[in-house]
Amino acid sequence: MQEVLDSLAKIGKQWGLGGESVGRVWGFLLFKSCPVTQKEIEEGTGYSRGLISRCLMELKKMLLLEVSREGNENLYSINTSLTEGFDELLKRFLTAKITPMIELLSGTADKIEDAKVRETFLALLREYKKLKLAVLIFSRVMDDININEIVEETGDIEDYVKKIDCKGGNKDGNE
Repeated sequence: MQEVLDSLAKIGKQWGLGGESVGRVWGFLLFKSCPVTQKEIEEGTGYSRGLISRCLMELKKMLLLEVSREGNENLYSINTSLTEGFDELLKRFLTAKITPMIELLSGTADKIEDAKVRETFLALLREYKKLKLAVLIFSRVMDDININEIVEETGDIEDYVKKIDCKGGNKDGNE
């Protein structure tokens, strides 16, 4: 169990989920068969009440946490839909990182007088726009997978993926 918690803590840090503590709290909840209180999470992780509270807020934002109420206590359990959580993470990345950079580069490129530097800025802008497109497409794919439960119907996922063909081009289908 400790090895899995350590691994999830590292994922929490690598993916910018709020640090290792968020990943570790998520991992702790993953190993619980029933909803737990914040106090139980504190005891299980050794983290302070304040840190646990911040971690729970992050997990809730990412749709990785379900909250219920029993009496005057909140109970926390894991939302096992990783695809919904990952999709939310991508959308937040798009909003917080990609879109602002596109706006910054777009506004700056026209003000650059040196043609070579301007072309470098425009090339970077094109790359950010491609990244935005990729995130939006991937997000739509994730939504489709969640809605249609494609994975359960396909059997061997690797064979299914080989059949997918994404072609670029305009709306007439021409490249």
